[in-house]
Amino acid sequence: MKKTSITNLRPTQFALGMNEVHFKTQNMQKFSKSELIDYCKNHAIPVVIGPQKEMYLIDHHHFARACWELDVNDYEIEILEDKSDLNEKEFWSFLKSKNWMYLFDQFGHGPHSPELLPSDVRCMADDPYRSLVWELIENKVIEKSKVPFFEFQWATFLRKNLDLPLTSKSNFKDAVEKAKKIALAPGASHLPGFKKG
Repeated sequence: MKKTSITNLRPTQFALGMNEVHFKTQNMQKFSKSELIDYCKNHAIPVVIGPQKEMYLIDHHHFARACWELDVNDYEIEILEDKSDLNEKEFWSFLKSKNWMYLFDQFGHGPHSPELLPSDVRCMADDPYRSLVWELIENKVIEKSKVPFFEFQWATFLRKNLDLPLTSKSNFKDAVEKAKKIALAPGASHLPGFKKG
């Protein structure tokens, strides 16, 4: 475990579902000091050390952003790999081989160059379709999966199949209801976490 500022952690994806972040911040605000410490211990932020000893988030981006929003400093960091001996090209190849980065943006466009990734969690974009997937997981329409970035696979699928313009505020409730039907239909059966309707 090693402590550093949340803003020193480099994201390995472009976007977040800000509805999920808001949910986490509201939850964390309700915790007592001891409950928050326990919660943070159970959500250690996994990082890989890269060139110039920079630390790269490979998961828990939403939790890290929530910590920044709330100025929480009780988080813990778990170093999974130290690859500071690699050059930039080798490092990105290593992350790609582990499926530890996601190079598509909040519009589903990509893959982009990893050099264009946000510098820290404050700069990450909001993908309302990623928020939509989180809502479906919370509603037990989609099962959680250990497949890396499976939520973004669902977000891409819904972006293509949901016939409704979507932002995090407008049309969101309508989108959740329509997305439930799409997510349970046979056309989604190839996705991780699919539950037969």
